[in-house]
Amino acid sequence: MAAGVASACALAAAAGVVGAGVGLLRAALDADCPQSIFARRRLNHFDDHDDANVPVSEQTRRWFEDTHQSVVIRSYDRLRLHGWRFDPDTARPMPHCYAICVHGYTGGPGEMAPWAQHYATMGFTVFTPAMRAHERSAGRYVTMGALERRDLKQWVNLIVSRDPQARILLHGNSMGAASVLLAGADPCHAPNIRAIVSDSAFVCATAQLTHSMADALHVPRALARPAVGVANLLLGRLADASLADADVLGAVRRLTIPTLFVQGDADAIVDPSSARRLYEACASNDCELLVVPGAGHVASLATDPRLYWSTVDGFLRRIPAFAA
Repeated sequence: MAAGVASACALAAAAGVVGAGVGLLRAALDADCPQSIFARRRLNHFDDHDDANVPVSEQTRRWFEDTHQSVVIRSYDRLRLHGWRFDPDTARPMPHCYAICVHGYTGGPGEMAPWAQHYATMGFTVFTPAMRAHERSAGRYVTMGALERRDLKQWVNLIVSRDPQARILLHGNSMGAASVLLAGADPCHAPNIRAIVSDSAFVCATAQLTHSMADALHVPRALARPAVGVANLLLGRLADASLADADVLGAVRRLTIPTLFVQGDADAIVDPSSARRLYEACASNDCELLVVPGAGHVASLATDPRLYWSTVDGFLRRIPAFAA
């Protein structure tokens, strides 16, 4: 009898894990699910865990809306991906210099307006793509960088096909930061990628989802981890993707591009130690780390804009490809 009870309990526990994994997939990774965080975002129901809460001034918002030009490409798996292009906003544009600014989880190109405007005034031609399953881009499943890194390669290829002399900066926030690091660490990346700015990247997609699920449901991570595993198995079947391919910490050990890592030490979404761990693991001979006191998730710019831009601008000016 005891064995039967134990077996029944094990089956119930397994069923609970599977159910939790299905729920996680639908809530966090399936943009078409009516109960997902993406549906809540479309209804403007935000909470503290939305990366999209990036303050954008009215002047910057008007600049973004008045100057953007629509661009459409195809992903490697034939999804229609949409983005915006901005011409240099200065009398002295930087020839052949481009910046690709990548938004975070549940966000969109509009939240990158402060970065796009700054780089445009520096003389860059700027692209702000919508990642797959976000805003105007097609796709159903979000893969936390696993497939998004391949989409970034298509945006780079678009630029290089039009300008073989292109010198490209990749800037990403949160999931976008993870994606640009993964793209830059790809051994087949275009040599035109000359620098990366990573703001608030996580170290590993599976660990980040485990942390977020445990935090949201107030359960131990040991209970959340199997559910993330189930969600990953389903993601493999439904989207031909694996969260294991979004191991950012492993990727930066192969990253040789000059990289600036940024994070706030009050980040409540991504572990505040993440930027330092990525910085210390990075294989590049030219890395910098900026930790902004008191800043939350993707809030370093809003917390101390002078420190933020002086660090970013100084980093870029040291790189011959972007030296004025």
